Amino acid sequence: MNRHPQTVIIGGGLSGLYAAYLLEQQHQDYIVLEARDRFGGRIVSASPDTQAARVDLGPSWFWPNINPKISALAEELEISSYKQHGDGHYLVEKARGAPPQAINVGYDIMPDTYRLEGGMQAMIDGLLEKIPSDKRITGSKLSQISLDNGDYTLRYEQGGEAKTVQAQNIIFAMPLRLITRTVSINPPLSPALSNTFDGTETWMAAHAKAVFIYDKPFWRDNGFSGSASSNVGPLVEIHDASPEMNGEATYGAIMGFMGINGAARKTAGDETLKKLVQQQLVRLFGPEAEKPISVQYVDWFQEPYTATNDDMAVMHGLYGFTQQDENHPNIFFAGTEASRAYGGYLEGALDAANKAVEALMTKSLQFS
Repeated sequence: MNRHPQTVIIGGGLSGLYAAYLLEQQHQDYIVLEARDRFGGRIVSASPDTQAARVDLGPSWFWPNINPKISALAEELEISSYKQHGDGHYLVEKARGAPPQAINVGYDIMPDTYRLEGGMQAMIDGLLEKIPSDKRITGSKLSQISLDNGDYTLRYEQGGEAKTVQAQNIIFAMPLRLITRTVSINPPLSPALSNTFDGTETWMAAHAKAVFIYDKPFWRDNGFSGSASSNVGPLVEIHDASPEMNGEATYGAIMGFMGINGAARKTAGDETLKKLVQQQLVRLFGPEAEKPISVQYVDWFQEPYTATNDDMAVMHGLYGFTQQDENHPNIFFAGTEASRAYGGYLEGALDAANKAVEALMTKSLQFS
């Protein structure tokens, strides 16, 4: 392993891996440090067994008309897509004790909304195939960065062992708020930049997502789209998440976002919440919903490499920033929160990574 690469990328989610992919194409010297024991960051796709058809526990959708980078990357990696299912009645659960109302809206409630075959994980897997294994390291939690004589020394822990790596450039591809909360930087980031990062909501950090998997999407046969909204909960927004391969649903899946805040979810416990969700799905879709073959659940608020205690608001924040830091011209920022145009979307992860690599390459050319 080269311990003095030209560039270190911090974070192996979509943005970090895309930055690595771009640097690899330009024959640059780099490594990727990822704190988790897996790559993908907020992208997690799972299946009830070893099937290639997977459901997404993180981001699920993209919109080809407004997400050109995601569409282009999927094509580069030869990943097929399919349209989000939206045919059938829409269910509304207005009040506790009242039966849900089935509404024939008469139009597609999710136009131009697409998913990837194999889940969003297929994009992570595709990028990993393009990045040499010796340039990507998991289980590496960064704690400190110091600048000395034009080079950075990065201190991180791997397997309980303290390690260091030196580099000329750094690309942060992690939530901006986590940079200020978890990494000691010497000299410090400018107060303006640090305050902006600390005040930036982390996309998805407040969410919890449940996916109930069935042998088949039975609700479709009963005339339901699988989409619903609820004032009762615990899920407040629900959709059909049945994965498709070669134009056919391989099994049934219903996904939904929790309407209970992170602190209350932690108090209630995952198992209690799963039982409440199952009861809700039976209310909405009938007794066939009572026996899922698998239940997948992720509470992003309880993921330390995603959320902080301040990430309570379920919202798209104000993303991107204009401040510069003269002390650190060789630190670049990727991750969806760094994108002004597409912050809070997968497109933003690619947009920010692309801009970070462009800035790095431009600066390298100036001093070459």
